[in-house]
Amino acid sequence: MRVGFCGGGLGGISAAIGLADLGFDVDVFERSPLLRATGAGLNLWPNAGRAIYGLGLRGRYDAISVKLNRYLGFNPDGTPLFEKDTSDWALRYGAPSVGVHRFALSSMLAETFGMDRIKFGYEVVSIENNADKVVCHFSNGESYEGDVIIGADGIYSTVREQLIGAVPFRQNDHHAYRYRAVINLSDVDVDPAAQTTFCSPGGWMAVIPVGNGKAYWFGSVFGVKNLDEFIQFFSSWTRTHIPRTLSITPRDTIVESPLYDVDIPYKWTHGRVTLIGDAAHPMMPDLAQGASQTFIDALALREAFAKTNNADEALHAYESQRRPVAYHVVKCSQKGGFLGKNKVDPVAVRYEREVEASTAASL
Repeated sequence: MRVGFCGGGLGGISAAIGLADLGFDVDVFERSPLLRATGAGLNLWPNAGRAIYGLGLRGRYDAISVKLNRYLGFNPDGTPLFEKDTSDWALRYGAPSVGVHRFALSSMLAETFGMDRIKFGYEVVSIENNADKVVCHFSNGESYEGDVIIGADGIYSTVREQLIGAVPFRQNDHHAYRYRAVINLSDVDVDPAAQTTFCSPGGWMAVIPVGNGKAYWFGSVFGVKNLDEFIQFFSSWTRTHIPRTLSITPRDTIVESPLYDVDIPYKWTHGRVTLIGDAAHPMMPDLAQGASQTFIDALALREAFAKTNNADEALHAYESQRRPVAYHVVKCSQKGGFLGKNKVDPVAVRYEREVEASTAASL
């Protein structure tokens, strides 16, 4: 079976690894000229780890990630707000919660699949669904015909738009932007085996270790319109590391991301084309499940094709399993963060209750 992936991010390459392991003829097309790794770091949860292990990547994944043994929360004056021990999660849930550098993860996946097998500079412009074949046309004038096409091209997916047209994006109810960057772990006064968060009702910032001596910081503030306003919000938090951390982070390394999701559970599979990851289920980052759900898509796609040689049956089985679970997580992710207006619990507590307990059987 010949399968083409439009998108060489985390979801596209991990799913390509899974289908290549089944003996399929797999091609990955990426619009960027080089391997892309939008963002800086990731907190990946046990459900992501189980999926990555299921794709045969356990040793490589464990080598580049940092186990998070605790989730710690503090007020702006340094007063403790919560502590959640997660040191036994690997035993309890089959994989730990980890921090990982996004580019290290992307590189590991690309090297596993074969960097020379990824076709860079291929931006999809149109797709033709022709019964049992699909043709994908690229902006460079080339075309590809396969038995199946997987749209793994992110939140602003061209493949999705070809299938169902434009979708209405929904803005975050709690904050418009998230800011993030990677710096040296030794420059930040935080627990090197924990996610450490300082938060107030107006804004928050967290840090996790991501390996190779690096730390990933990320945060949001209600009502800010730019990076200067974000930095200014924390200027009085002098009993925390945050003012200094922001001052030593090179501004050109700070990523600003507007926050959107899609609140409509549209159909993913049309003919021999389906969607995975952010193309299928864009979600807010407040439950930190976007990337985790993408890896689960990748494993579910592999398992569906492992059970049948009929592409239509496999695509139907994949979507039937994943879409209800993914949209449950989309809705949970809309509740916002700790100390926000919806008074939700810390993210590690929410993960156990809203994701692990309610969706594990479907993962």
